[in-house]
Amino acid sequence: MAQRALLLLASLVVCFSITVSSAQANTSHAFGYDLARQLDRNQDDGQLNLSYQVSVGRRSALVLGLADGDEYQVYEAGFKRYNERYLSGTFYQLGASYWRGDEADSNIGADLRLGYEMPLTRWMVLSASISGVYGIDHPTTGKKNELVIRPHLGVLLHF
Repeated sequence: MAQRALLLLASLVVCFSITVSSAQANTSHAFGYDLARQLDRNQDDGQLNLSYQVSVGRRSALVLGLADGDEYQVYEAGFKRYNERYLSGTFYQLGASYWRGDEADSNIGADLRLGYEMPLTRWMVLSASISGVYGIDHPTTGKKNELVIRPHLGVLLHF
């Protein structure tokens, strides 16, 4: 049941991003890599984390993410809103995440992320944020409905 809901959510986000990107003249796409999750051994002994974002309007974006580790995988979808300019300044992101691979009862959680992005070049952006995930069982302690705090530090390549 949860996998069907996640598949439906991902399909809707992809269809919406294709529709929006064809309707806007200045759509920006970005691919990201999270260095903190790869190097932080507390997060599933290091996770490979890739993301994709497409702009929606002047200060918003739809974001899809995938993190793959030894014990579990995390699939994320969210809406990102910039407080200043697109790909520059503070932002917040609200979304959902699906955690696969652990023995938890609850695998779907709400994800809130607060962060800052700074352009390094015309095509590369440094991104730093902290996220809180609620609704899942904690991946290390197994406690139910405990807030999971995760740091993020990565690079976005946009075009």
